[in-house]
Amino acid sequence: MATTALARDVLPDDLPYQTGVTGPFGSSAAALLLRECDTLLLVGAEDPDPAVLPDPAGCRIVAVGSGESVPGTAVRVNGDPRAVLEALVPMLHRATDRGWRTRVEDTVREWRAEGRAKASRYFGTSVNPRSVVAELSERLPDRAVVVTDSGTALGPRHPRLRNGMRSLLSGHLGLPGAAVPYAVAAKFAAPERPVIALVGDGALQGGGLNELITVRRHLDRLAALPPLVFRVLNNGDLNRLTRRRRAAAGDPLLPLSAEVPAMPYAEWARLAGLPAVRCDRPRHVASVRADVPTQPGPVLLEFVVDGEIPPDWAAADGGRERPGRKLLPRA
Repeated sequence: MATTALARDVLPDDLPYQTGVTGPFGSSAAALLLRECDTLLLVGAEDPDPAVLPDPAGCRIVAVGSGESVPGTAVRVNGDPRAVLEALVPMLHRATDRGWRTRVEDTVREWRAEGRAKASRYFGTSVNPRSVVAELSERLPDRAVVVTDSGTALGPRHPRLRNGMRSLLSGHLGLPGAAVPYAVAAKFAAPERPVIALVGDGALQGGGLNELITVRRHLDRLAALPPLVFRVLNNGDLNRLTRRRRAAAGDPLLPLSAEVPAMPYAEWARLAGLPAVRCDRPRHVASVRADVPTQPGPVLLEFVVDGEIPPDWAAADGGRERPGRKLLPRA
């Protein structure tokens, strides 16, 4: 199984056959699943990216939902997805050859192991943004709501969600800056749930700073509730835009092309009366507010990360480290 970015929380990530998110910044396991399957069942996927779908000439596509048919669909079943799936399950027959499923599960394990290895790599004294997400996954409290921004490419695919967690992302990946207001709205809608937002610095400047004023306004109310955490990845660049430009040009070692003004985000939050911590050293990532999952109230955690580490090395340069950059242990 694979999910769209908007359906991240439909299946927990600890399932051995859950290949992750599809799309340009999806997992390599999900890409293999869509590339090599002989039948694809699309459930509630009303507007999937045609670029990630398999060639209809070599794959039967069956779509379940109430929207328009996906191009190349062999069979369209209109109806409520849950009711349709409940009707289809008794018609399934278990295949005796488990080779395909075994290969998919092996690929999932390899992809997750690769992600853990990449999260532990550091160049010089800069913080690896993958390590910030890896630490977040280890600390996510039960029933957490994880909010990510469409421009923060690490967000939709890397946090490991468990059963009972929710995920929020701006629809169609077209609204940079949505994570902070989404997180505030989620907190007011479900005050009993911990809410964690993973935000890039460009997204934070695109409206998030103003929403922190909303948090300050309601601080007396929020201070007694389960945590509301804003984890800011500060790389001084609209990183996703830069990566797209580099990919379009063959991924040359170009300078940052979508820089954002430097801002001391933790200081700004403290000026607004909110607790905040700034981290700019790899060895401090694991210890930054380790008590956050159990401490009530809002907090902003700013991580000054390496902007030269692409969102997905496999997609950007075939998984190779960049020339001239030496792998170093944690500083």
